[in-house]
Parts: sequence; structure tokens; C-alpha cells
Amino acid sequence: MECRIPEGLSGVFAALPTPFGEDGAPSWGALEALVDFGLDRGLKGLCLGGATGEYAATSVEQRREIYRRVTRQVQGRAQIICAVGSEHVGQVKQLARAAGECGAIAILLPPPAFLPYGQEDLVEFMGQVGGDLPLPVLIYNIPQCTRDLGITNVLRLVATVPNIIGLKDSSGSRTNLQMIQSAQVDEPMAFMIGSDDLLYEAFQNGALGSISGIASACPELILPLYEALQAGKMEQARAVQARLDEFIFRIRELPSPWAMKFALQVRGLDTGTLAWPMGPDLRQKAENFQKWFAGQIPAYESFTSAPAKA
Repeated sequence: MECRIPEGLSGVFAALPTPFGEDGAPSWGALEALVDFGLDRGLKGLCLGGATGEYAATSVEQRREIYRRVTRQVQGRAQIICAVGSEHVGQVKQLARAAGECGAIAILLPPPAFLPYGQEDLVEFMGQVGGDLPLPVLIYNIPQCTRDLGITNVLRLVATVPNIIGLKDSSGSRTNLQMIQSAQVDEPMAFMIGSDDLLYEAFQNGALGSISGIASACPELILPLYEALQAGKMEQARAVQARLDEFIFRIRELPSPWAMKFALQVRGLDTGTLAWPMGPDLRQKAENFQKWFAGQIPAYESFTSAPAKA
């Protein structure tokens, strides 16, 4: 089958957090600063409105405005993927149209999250809706946040629905990597890894790139890892992955989107208010992480200038 992967759908896409004001609306000035932060550090891809963006906390119109503002700010300096998750197909279609109007190269479509739909119902939903959207679709496999479609069903949709061109796998499953690699023998697909602890392995198992929350706060960790792997510089890649694994270990007890915001705060960026107040235990964990992270930034930045070793 002819490969359906759009040009530009590869490399590192940073999953952008959404800064919120006190009223729960996006803080537009803070969002603009986050975009500039990533572009200034070499990011060539951004993903808007995904789990790191806390899409469940934003309205359809707010997300459409995020798409419009970011793509206008980027002005072609980076490729854009727009996530369109919702609990209603009408809202998914509104978001997908907005993504197309803004020049996104692909849509990220997660399963519904709220009601206990059956597996075959989920497959039917995703096939019908994904097949009818105006841009190429990546299935967003993130069972820890949505209903679990199952990797076998995801791969079945990629193989049978022409508009569904691949997936972002954020399951954290090594078994999934093996199944995806096997499926790629017969079915060219756009495989983007969403589990940062599996980046090294995923790129060795056919991943085109990554859609990474950590890249939004630490592009100095994700970009050099991707570049080293592309160049076959395995020693450098393993060294960066080891640092990345340590970062992931340090945020293990924090809500993932909030951890990115805590890291960005250390780097001097305004990330707005949290969706919910922190209790004393979580606050202490956040402070411990920020203190640790502040000491790591010089080492991370060294990866962007160090010569890669074979």
C-alpha cells in the first residue's frame, strides 16, 4: 500500500501546556511566551490541545483560539498537530475543521474518556469519525486517560481506514512497540511515540518521531536524543536517555501536565494557575522537584552543544 504519511510528520513535536488564568481561561500572553521558548531552542513541531494541554479543561472555542493564535505566531517556523479529543462527535468535527483552517498537518484523535463504551463500539466510533475528518488522523492511544481502545484495534483501524495514517502511543507498553514494529512490515504508518521513557527503544522500532510533553519544558533533552539516534550516535543517545529517565523518575508523583509547568516556572516562564489547588503533600513534592531541576539545567543544555559520539 502506498505510504500516506504527510510531509513534515517526523521528528520532535512538543506537546504544549496550556497556561490558565484564575477564571480558567487560557492566558494568551503566557502561551505566546511558551511557544517562543520552544522555537528559540530549536523545536520544529508543536502539538496543541492534547493531554499535556489539559484539553478536558478547555472549551471548544478556547481550543480553536489556541490553534489560531499559535499557528499565527509560528508563521510556518514549525509544523502543527492539533489534538481534537472530546466527548461529542460534533465537537470533534468543529475542532478538526479549525485545525484544517489553521494549516495543521495532522489531527490527534483520542477515544472518548467518560462513559464505559464497549470495545467494538469504540472501534466503530473511531473508524467512522476518523475516516470523515478533513486532515490525516493519528489515533491517540493513551489508555491511562481515556477508554482503552487496545493496540490491536488501533492497528486494525490504521490498516483499514484510509484517513487514519498512524498513531501516537502513550501507553508506556514495550509490548506495543513490538506489535507496532511488526505491523509496519505490511502497513506503512506514522508512528509517533508519546512515552518519553521509551524514546530510545521506539526510534529503534520504527518511530518517525515523538510527541513529547517533556520537550515543551526541556527540549534540550528530547531534541539531542532524536538527533543522535538519527545520526546513529548510540553512545550519545544512551547518555541523553539516561538523563531523561532520571527526569521522568523525579516527576513520577506529580500530575504530568503540572510537572511541565513546574519545570517551566524554574526556567522563568509564567504558566498561569493550576486547574486545582495543591495540598501540602503535593506542594512539597513540587518544591522538591523544582529545587532538583534547577540544578540539572546546565547539564541538559550541554547536550545541545556536545559533539555526538558513535
